[in-house]
Amino acid sequence: MNPSPQGIVGILVGECAGPLPFAESAFCRQLCHIGNQQKMTIYVFCPGWVTSGRRSITGYTFESGKWIRKQFPAPEIIYDRCISHDKNQQRRKQRCLEILNDLQPFVYLTRGLAGKWSVYQALMKHRLFAAYLPNTVRYEGTIQLDNWLSLHGGEAFLKPQNGSHGKRTLLVKEMNADLGGGLALTGRDSRNQLFRRKFRSRQDGLEWIHRFIGSRIFLLQPYLQLNTSKGEPFDVRVLMQKNENGLWSMTGMAVRAGRKHSLTSNLHGGGTAHKALPFLTKELGERNGITAVQIIRKLSEAIPKHLESQFGRLAELGIDFGVDRGERIWILEVNSKPGRSSFFRIGDMQGARKSVENPIQYARYLLLRKTLA
Repeated sequence: MNPSPQGIVGILVGECAGPLPFAESAFCRQLCHIGNQQKMTIYVFCPGWVTSGRRSITGYTFESGKWIRKQFPAPEIIYDRCISHDKNQQRRKQRCLEILNDLQPFVYLTRGLAGKWSVYQALMKHRLFAAYLPNTVRYEGTIQLDNWLSLHGGEAFLKPQNGSHGKRTLLVKEMNADLGGGLALTGRDSRNQLFRRKFRSRQDGLEWIHRFIGSRIFLLQPYLQLNTSKGEPFDVRVLMQKNENGLWSMTGMAVRAGRKHSLTSNLHGGGTAHKALPFLTKELGERNGITAVQIIRKLSEAIPKHLESQFGRLAELGIDFGVDRGERIWILEVNSKPGRSSFFRIGDMQGARKSVENPIQYARYLLLRKTLA
């Protein structure tokens, strides 16, 4: 058996209000538990807790059945789960990482991906993926959107470049197109609440959308019919992770289905999770369902290595696929900070367990290589 590297891993998360001052406490508790089994020091910290001039880091660890706040040495490896929603948060996090690197050069367990637009452009470079990507452009204004609607059957789907959980997504549909009519909008706001609006004036609708987008970068795509026979939106989430040997493997695959007419299938928007193969065979038939799973698996196994060649080392990716009413498969999004609740919800306990174990096992692999180098 290989010796334990006795490493120090810091889990970087965002601050939040509540009984504990940091996000993802349940996930972090599981990571601490697995780290303890590996005889590794695992602690949780936030960007604002790291200050220049101090040799130790304030953090939390879970031991003896409770969270304990204390001082820790600078981490050898950082597992970054911190999502920056604006430039101020990004600068704060960057400053935190600079201070930590001055204390002790650390290894980044995984690099973040540079937004949906950059990922789309990277995937388009590969012939295999290009055939499965929906036509995507950056939103540039009302004239562009007006022309897009005219060229795409009166429909458009807009999503933020750095959005998550389906927030601020927007479906635009023409009303009474033959009369040059208005627009019907279905979307989710910044709190992930579903809303609907209708504009009898097309120009009023376009201007409202422009204000809704504001200064944010949005992507413009065709509206894909990614619904069940009952009209429920769904997608297929695949979790790819590096394991204890530093190799990519598929941890699990699950379908996320939203409520009828709810626009997105994200679980944060009230969706449900299902085992992928039974769900797809029910919707597509046995033969087509099996074929869909095989294609999704093939794409999922190829995407991580390609994105690593573009962005640097990665440790895990959540890859979302759509299957339209014509049974065509689409690569929708790739997320470098994926959730994993789908596997718990469908009862895939092996996948759920591995989804938590793999980041620590991969960190251990990196530490062991460093120790033996």
